[in-house]
Amino acid sequence: MCKKSVASILVSAIVFSGSVYADVNKTSVDLGYKFYTSDTKNDNPGVFNQPFVKLNHLGIADWGTYFANLKLENPAEIAENQKHLDGKTTIKSLLILENKLGESQFNFWTQNFISASETLVEDNLYLGVTHNAKIQNLSLNYGVGLNYTIGSFSPTSEKFNDLSGYAVVLNAKYPFELLGFKHSLSLNYEAQIDRDEAHQALFSYDSYGHQIITTLQTGFTDSIFSKLYITHYDSWGSQYNDGIEYGISVGYQF
Repeated sequence: MCKKSVASILVSAIVFSGSVYADVNKTSVDLGYKFYTSDTKNDNPGVFNQPFVKLNHLGIADWGTYFANLKLENPAEIAENQKHLDGKTTIKSLLILENKLGESQFNFWTQNFISASETLVEDNLYLGVTHNAKIQNLSLNYGVGLNYTIGSFSPTSEKFNDLSGYAVVLNAKYPFELLGFKHSLSLNYEAQIDRDEAHQALFSYDSYGHQIITTLQTGFTDSIFSKLYITHYDSWGSQYNDGIEYGISVGYQF
């Protein structure tokens, strides 16, 4: 794994989230395991079932919101890949900033996602506008922006560093109570449209790609929770030939 990339992930996500003032701060850690369907494994040789640990931080202030997380997949190469060898470790970071535009429900949106392993680094930076809406208990957030991608693939020594089309996001969240527990059902859609041809060639992508994550979170106490999720990928990440990932995790909110 590229040491400089890992260092930049740690510094940008942890230092930033710890230094920005917010009226509300929520920090949590998840321990989980993710799986792939048989068809997904057949179509995408690089995927394999593996554990993960994720650190999350949410801040809400009068100027807007920010969210940061760090995710370590297959720590210490615990799980085997499809070739029955030690699977690679991947570290991922996500940083989302939404600055309110006056008194409106619009926000200036900045999002940066980095995925780094021994062989591959992909950094997607979105700059655009999002809008918040609420329909009774359903919270919505959606937006569009430009996508700037930096990527490299060490086996071929190929690199990419340029604008690469557009990004579209839609986030929906619906809280409810059932059987005496508090639950939250969320849907997160993220797409890249009209990717640059060199970007496509580097990661074997199509012009369009998306991930759609559906998550059910259940709170057992004010601090302890579980998550069940399923994700559909279309020309995204390791699932360049599409696929389905699903998983479970337990977490603790500080």
